[in-house]
Amino acid sequence: MKFNLKMIAAAVAMVSAAGAAQAGITTGNNPSLNLIAFNTVTQAWYIRDVGYLMNSFLPSSVTTLSGDGAVTGDKTPEAGLLLNSTTNANFADSSFSAWMTGQNTADVRWMLSGADGNGTGTTTNVRRVITTSVIDQTATNGQVDGYIASGNAGNLAAFTGAFGLSVSGASGAPSPFGTNFGLGAAGLASLDQAAGLFYFARTTGTGSTTTQSNKTQFGNTTGYATVTLEADGDFVYSLAGAPVSAVPIPAAAWLLGSGLFGLVGMARRRKAAAQA
Repeated sequence: MKFNLKMIAAAVAMVSAAGAAQAGITTGNNPSLNLIAFNTVTQAWYIRDVGYLMNSFLPSSVTTLSGDGAVTGDKTPEAGLLLNSTTNANFADSSFSAWMTGQNTADVRWMLSGADGNGTGTTTNVRRVITTSVIDQTATNGQVDGYIASGNAGNLAAFTGAFGLSVSGASGAPSPFGTNFGLGAAGLASLDQAAGLFYFARTTGTGSTTTQSNKTQFGNTTGYATVTLEADGDFVYSLAGAPVSAVPIPAAAWLLGSGLFGLVGMARRRKAAAQA
């Protein structure tokens, strides 16, 4: 099932007018998810708040620890994608097209990023990351620590300052963008390229930096989910779901079909009689 998040722009615009729009990058124990695009040559950059906090966009197989709210995810159900109807993202951002005007499409890379800024205990407030990758991404506990560090994703809010839906610049993209905050440049996606979506959580709050973190790839038994940033700025989340049942043909259609067959038969009989 494919869900183009731009479809709900009108509804979110109404919410924005009411003062409940996205408010830039949220940090702390339930951070925001942010779409980051940048030009690898000119270092131009674009960042958009996608309108979801980490706890509202978890895989269905994940339940967070008590320090993170003990939230159970619902974004990869077996029956297909069901987004939280009260937390919708606004992707009708004309500034993306304006930003792309000055870019060579082939030089643009993008990623989705959300990073938990806490993590001092051994069983609660464990550092977490949601990110995209075009490869089967893995991360150690130490890499999760590095991802959320003040020099990496933890510094995004300071880098951008306050903004509404999106913010951009003609140059100055931080160097950590080029490695997806330490997870590697090989995972970055090009425009119109689908990427997998991953959730990483430290195995413990402290220590064990070389141990592989807990990893969940968004998806269900029908397949993995993908997200795609298209060149026109649409952000698409695709998730396989239950097979669609065959649509029954209305009785009127059957009557129409039988009538057509009857007319064909009558014409054939008349032709045969004329040739006799």
